[in-house]
Amino acid sequence: MLKAICGPSMEYLDLVVRWPGSYHDSFIFNGSYANRFFSENTNGVKLLGDGGYPCKAYLYTPLRNPTTAPERKYNKVQIRTRNIIERTFGLWKRRFSCLRRSLANAPETIVNIIITCALLHNIAQKYNTHDNIYSEEEYEEGGGEDRFPIPVEDIQNNIIADATRSAYILRHFS
Repeated sequence: MLKAICGPSMEYLDLVVRWPGSYHDSFIFNGSYANRFFSENTNGVKLLGDGGYPCKAYLYTPLRNPTTAPERKYNKVQIRTRNIIERTFGLWKRRFSCLRRSLANAPETIVNIIITCALLHNIAQKYNTHDNIYSEEEYEEGGGEDRFPIPVEDIQNNIIADATRSAYILRHFS
């Protein structure tokens, strides 16, 4: 299983490659270094996650049932901004065709391949070498949760996190 945090330049900021099989994204994130780091040191940084993650003071997720114009605007901007991760994964898989199929290697080797591809991807992004493999229009729309619905009813949102997100929406989208 793979969990990633991407930056605005389509680079990987954090990558967790473990937990073979089907584990929920929020389970992987809750056990990650990034979760521990941001829960203690946000410094105003906000992460965006899809509906499969619980809302936290530093991790903003879309509202399930937006009712006001600011809430709808927030959801639209949140989903559009979060789309960078979909585009990053698409570019990464185009750059490294081995990632488009199942790797038939030993688990340790698979982890090394994935991490190496991520490091090489970041280097290519830093030096702006897209190799004509990326078309932004192909990844302009859509998001992970629309294609792979996650039952968010099972996720307990933190009351303080919801209040923080609501205050953010009022401050920036009203």
